[in-house]
Amino acid sequence: MTCPDVWKVNPRDLELVSSLDFPLERTHREITGADAVEVASRISSALAALSIEAQYDGENARAKCRTGDCVCFRIRLYSGSESGQPVVVEMQRRNGSASVFMQSCRAILSAAEGKAPACASKKVPPFLKSPIGDMKCLQGVIISPRMKLGGMPLSPVDASNEALDRVMSMLRAKKRDDNLLALENLCCLTDPVKTSPQVALRVSRLIAIGDDEYDIRDELRDIMERDVFASPPEFGSAGFDDDDIPSLSHAEHLRCLAFRALSNALEMCLKDGCLARAVADQRWFTEHLVPSLLDELKIASTSGSIAHEAASCLHSIVASSEEVGRRFVGGVHPFQGGIDVLRRANEFGNAQHALLAEETRRCLTVLGAMHRAA
Repeated sequence: MTCPDVWKVNPRDLELVSSLDFPLERTHREITGADAVEVASRISSALAALSIEAQYDGENARAKCRTGDCVCFRIRLYSGSESGQPVVVEMQRRNGSASVFMQSCRAILSAAEGKAPACASKKVPPFLKSPIGDMKCLQGVIISPRMKLGGMPLSPVDASNEALDRVMSMLRAKKRDDNLLALENLCCLTDPVKTSPQVALRVSRLIAIGDDEYDIRDELRDIMERDVFASPPEFGSAGFDDDDIPSLSHAEHLRCLAFRALSNALEMCLKDGCLARAVADQRWFTEHLVPSLLDELKIASTSGSIAHEAASCLHSIVASSEEVGRRFVGGVHPFQGGIDVLRRANEFGNAQHALLAEETRRCLTVLGAMHRAA
């Protein structure tokens, strides 16, 4: 099933608020000066700009949505009176972070009123314009360094080792919440905004280049791999009246976090300059990682968020290696059709997922420059 990229509703089909047997959620807003068709169009445009995946039920004026952080919620339109005015927009959170939901809620409800939503940001949340340590309120604060048992300050290497030990322990735990927390911590450990640049770079090297002591790259690879014998589940396949299968949602959440951690790590190593040597020395990148990234982009409609992280990984690899770029441009195995895959994913992103559109555009720009220089 292919989800339409525009929410089309019939104002005459909207249910009257006065006929409901239940109160509306507090996260609702009355929109005046626009009919239901216009409000639905504004919302679908905002969801694409915010890179929020959506499935639309035009007949019942409902939308089923999921953010890149796997926060699921529903949007429904009602009529405030027999005349159709005002149009009432209600949002209901189904699972995931309440703070992420409220951030999305405010943006979507503002867009429903006709205000332009802010575009989604890949790395830094909208409320953070710089690393946390650079915030004015923290300037002048004396932070006591953590100490070893012998009284010596804990170095960035020791701090990252300690954090990675906890991550590996939670990844191998049998509790699903521990697995999620491990990957969330790993995403923070590879983000220089959320940890120190030294720790972020060291953990990123361990993930991207590999390490005998921490086999964390193998752990991530196992999580990211799909079942080749199973059809990829399309978002919203459980229908509007049933939530997604819990185990399936958990698996997709894990995969999304694993791809994000790898994306962070590759970008850090690209900026540091160590990724080029790793790509040249390790056949794993070209023989295993790049083909799996292209496979994710081929089915971008099943999860735009995972496809976006896959495109980010691919950009870091291509930008670090002219040899990989030449093989893409020349269609050398296993990169045959890779540029066409990027173009199709870019078209999907332009319609429904702004972050995916931006990352695939960056990949195509790098490959285009290499083709012209050849």
